[in-house]
Amino acid sequence: MITINNIIDSVKELAEATRAAFKIDVMVVDSNKTIIVATGMLESMLNNKIIESGIINREMFQHRQKYFILTNPQNDHICVGCDRYQKTCIYKNVVATTIYNGDTIAGVISINAITEDQRAFMANNEQNILDFLIRISHLLSAKLSENKMIRELKKNTAFLDNIYNKINKGILITTLDYKVIKTNDYMKKMLSLEDSELLDTHVKEIFPDLPVDGTIGNLENPKYNEISRNVNGQRKFFLYTATSIFLDGNIEAIIYIFEDPKAFNNILYQISAKSNCITLDDIIGEDSALIEFKKKIKKISLNDSTVLLCGETGTGKELFARAIHNESPRSSEPFIAINCAAIPETLIESELFGYEKGTFTGALTKGKHGKFYLADKGTIFLDEVESMPLYLQQKLLRFIERKEIERIGSNECIAVDVRIVSATNIDLYEMVKRKEFREDLFHRLNVVGLFIPPLRERGRDPLVLANFFIEKFNKKFNKNILGLSKEAEALFLEYDWSGNVRELQNSVEYAINMETSEYIKVNNLPANLRSYKKVSSNTKQKTNIIALEASEKANIINALNLYGYNDKGIIKAAKKLGISRSTLYRRIAKYQIKQ
Repeated sequence: MITINNIIDSVKELAEATRAAFKIDVMVVDSNKTIIVATGMLESMLNNKIIESGIINREMFQHRQKYFILTNPQNDHICVGCDRYQKTCIYKNVVATTIYNGDTIAGVISINAITEDQRAFMANNEQNILDFLIRISHLLSAKLSENKMIRELKKNTAFLDNIYNKINKGILITTLDYKVIKTNDYMKKMLSLEDSELLDTHVKEIFPDLPVDGTIGNLENPKYNEISRNVNGQRKFFLYTATSIFLDGNIEAIIYIFEDPKAFNNILYQISAKSNCITLDDIIGEDSALIEFKKKIKKISLNDSTVLLCGETGTGKELFARAIHNESPRSSEPFIAINCAAIPETLIESELFGYEKGTFTGALTKGKHGKFYLADKGTIFLDEVESMPLYLQQKLLRFIERKEIERIGSNECIAVDVRIVSATNIDLYEMVKRKEFREDLFHRLNVVGLFIPPLRERGRDPLVLANFFIEKFNKKFNKNILGLSKEAEALFLEYDWSGNVRELQNSVEYAINMETSEYIKVNNLPANLRSYKKVSSNTKQKTNIIALEASEKANIINALNLYGYNDKGIIKAAKKLGISRSTLYRRIAKYQIKQ
């Protein structure tokens, strides 16, 4: 009598093809209840007997069920009685069907989810997978009978395509001569091509830079590489990996799997964004000036207009930028923040717009995507935008006008959809007047210009924020400070808070570290608060007024004398003066300041 072992090669081929294409482990049991095929993580079970108390034996061999779907092995009632029930069971989802030879049970084939990814895939395709297995079992039964194999194989091929086209990855299957013999709907969508343009085409005609050196990867440990192609007149990037399909120990075909690199970036963004999901409700304050400002933010968040946030140091410009993004229709897409002053002028262009491989010494061999590309469909935040070099301002202006970027070393345009929110703590229009910032770019960035109210103009908000930060640092440092003393409250309301919310937060943190009583006293506040004396209006009136340029030059000289004329000193001086390092260099040249 013919048994399933007589067609073991066909069984293995189907099992391995399913495993290679879908990363789901397959097991086949013969009529002697011996495991004759086991893929992937089940391979160690090969040639073992199934357990007598297990579901396959009870449901399929004893009760002669044609199929079953097991969605929760740890709690499913049909698992009760199995020796491994709620103990050592490794399965998370199982779909199994019986293979018949006439009226006799020839064996059982099952698809088994071991990992969470496999479980999720099967949960979304249970009925399709069951139908697929039923057809596979019919196919094997037909193979045993030698008269239905071709017809059933065609049916299964059509059904396989049904599942195959539900994979959210592009697939190209080629012969060993690299001619495409199979693709899926997702690949055609990614390339905007039809079957007639892909099938029987050499893979290098589709991806000219794709290596065909015979070195094929392994889906068990995939190594992704990047490649690009023009799609609808635009350059599009792909990540790809490849693996071989083996039949009877020989390589019969090659599978290429393609993904959009932005999909990877979005996953990373969504993970990191959970800890940075700032909304307007997270910005603390009760003063009417702040409340009105938040209402404006709420309004402008709904549209894609560029926004310029102006405000003193420490007012929370990045917090408001994140709130704009998270209140907008782009909230599920990336938010990428760039501090223009923190990146050297020689590197800022490559950071923003990326570069091609081999563009300059030290460049990555595969090239690099810039922040604008990675922020596609989302928001990019340009902090201290006044520090952007003039030559790069032209490139930013071109992007705003055309919504396209060019990587360094390339003449190809890449379409990118990004909302720009920029920020500055200086009067940007004054820089325009001095020809230090492009006027056309200023007007492009300043479509919606918003000034963040400084803390000293927000009434009793210093006390509201102080209580918020006291509670925060109590938890962090395991303290039980109840609040500010009356004297400290008065000082918090009188102090000018030149560093705004950031300075207030740091002051509270300092005091929490120092204070040992229930209320923060003035003598446990930072020195700049303890020594603060409010300047009276009479004193201000008596102050000598000097020309702005002379005052600016004198301030710069004082700062440089204090911190030094070397690079470190200039960085410290620029920070103290509230301007960027590049701006300070321009002022030094303008006023011809020398050590």
